[in-house]
Amino acid sequence: MSMSLAWVAVQDVSSEALLERAGFVDTGEADEYFEAEHTGGELTGGWYVIVTEQAGLLEPAKLAVWSAGGRLVAAVVHEETSTSLAMEWLDGKQLWSVYHDGTAAERSLAVEGELPEAFGAIRDELMAVQTEADAEGAEFNAAFDIPLNLAEDITGFRHDEMGFDDEIPPFTILERVHVA
Repeated sequence: MSMSLAWVAVQDVSSEALLERAGFVDTGEADEYFEAEHTGGELTGGWYVIVTEQAGLLEPAKLAVWSAGGRLVAAVVHEETSTSLAMEWLDGKQLWSVYHDGTAAERSLAVEGELPEAFGAIRDELMAVQTEADAEGAEFNAAFDIPLNLAEDITGFRHDEMGFDDEIPPFTILERVHVA
């Protein structure tokens, strides 16, 4: 089963302030594998993550408000089309984005802004794996993982590793209370 979701991780903004800005309340009900429409949880390093099935929540105007006074990293994942996106905002301003369109004929990345230092190493490592996979005739799309690995490098969060890492407590279901 393929996954389609979006997530935002915010640092230096309290979870209460973020949830208010985003229009959610925490129900306290555990959701370990993102089965609910909206889920949230605390990570080490002061990050609070909201995971949602609604990628449309990641509109630039909303992300600018949500990141006010803090740092925000967002990602969108469409496994069925092998499409992925990661971006970072700091105090209301977008710093960079990395996008892979899995429906395009060629494996490519669209990048904007000043990318984090880790980008080059992540890209080079995954493209080396891609070269090996291509030589072996394996079906693999390394470009899909580049934005996601970059977002994980910064936040420590990756959507497909939840429930398998005992150091990350289960997330809880978020209820939408108003459109922010």
